[in-house]
Amino acid sequence: MTQSVIQFARKLMKRRKFSRAISLLETNRKHYGGSYEYYLALGTSCLYVGDYGNAWNYYEEARKIKVQGTELYLGQAVILLSRGETDRAVQYYLDIQSMSPGNTVASDALEFIRKSNNNYDIIRACFDSGRIERFYPPLGMNPDIIRNCVLVGLLLGFCISAGFVIGYFRSRPKPVKPVDPKTQFLQEMQLTEVERLSPSKSYYQPVTDAHGEDSSGTQDPAGEVQLSDVEIKSSYDKALELVLKERDNAAHVELNRILRSNAAQSIKAKASDLLSSLYKKQPAFGTLKDNFSYKQVVQDPGLYDGCYVEWKGRIANPVQGDDGSITFDLLEGYDTKVFLEGIVRVYISEERTRQSIDGTSVYMMKLDTEKPIRILGCVQQAGDVFFLNGVSVNQPVKGDSLEELSH
Repeated sequence: MTQSVIQFARKLMKRRKFSRAISLLETNRKHYGGSYEYYLALGTSCLYVGDYGNAWNYYEEARKIKVQGTELYLGQAVILLSRGETDRAVQYYLDIQSMSPGNTVASDALEFIRKSNNNYDIIRACFDSGRIERFYPPLGMNPDIIRNCVLVGLLLGFCISAGFVIGYFRSRPKPVKPVDPKTQFLQEMQLTEVERLSPSKSYYQPVTDAHGEDSSGTQDPAGEVQLSDVEIKSSYDKALELVLKERDNAAHVELNRILRSNAAQSIKAKASDLLSSLYKKQPAFGTLKDNFSYKQVVQDPGLYDGCYVEWKGRIANPVQGDDGSITFDLLEGYDTKVFLEGIVRVYISEERTRQSIDGTSVYMMKLDTEKPIRILGCVQQAGDVFFLNGVSVNQPVKGDSLEELSH
């Protein structure tokens, strides 16, 4: 069972579905005590989603089991480059060449460091542009791309054959353009003609009072929010458009609206598939395209369940658990001590509060109740209330004001 789960996670990684791989592995954590491959797969998955802190921690857990490994060293060397520890990164790449002579990733990384003349600004620019991924542990060709290429090849073959037939009548057949995989996926997610004609369930009947008026409000007895056919189609089409524009957070809201509504089951199934395709990389400070205010979320937490928000304020009642996790109350909007918009509970797991130094886990997150704070978190609904699952926090080192971030 252990190998089958890890192998399935590796297949997800090859298909670049890193969030699903992380979720699968973390769900089966209790089955993997002492497994080198388990921590290695988790570390590499976290690396590809940009979570360098957890990637380093999982790699360090793998190192406790097996000191050397090409994938392990490649992953840690990239993280060392991000920290500006170029000398240590160079030593790791040299060790890789000793273990695996002719390793092209290590050779290319050393050549890049040499040409950058150890200039951290140049190295940092490589991270910001995403070009640093060429030095990540290689995953091989994405099988989805191979499948799509085969399909495109077959399509091209068919079109070429058709072109010869058409060319019998026309001298210049039109060229055929390859289909982009993402565009193809979104085309498959379009509503069918039947779904557009009947987008909602037909069994619901409104509850009427003694005056013959609808007394059920906006929800049916099963708890589904009642939307009109026009609203269902409009919300779904808007979600497709937002996914195409890579505005995953805004698309998440529209998909939530569909999933908790009276939409037909086939439409909900498509909305669920679209939802699983979001957030290939976890949002970070400065990269969140669509933010939602506390006022928006508190009015309807279920609509924003699973979405990311970036809020500012101050903290109160911090409590650190025995496992290193931290919970506290965020006084949202109170960063300038002028106006308090609301109070929301924040939970930060122990994986996000610790950092491994020389093989030893040290809890590094220190929160100051006297300074303003900026937090990036995921909205989680719990009954009629909600809380934030913290991803990143930021407090000023000097002074008493937060720096503005450029989005």
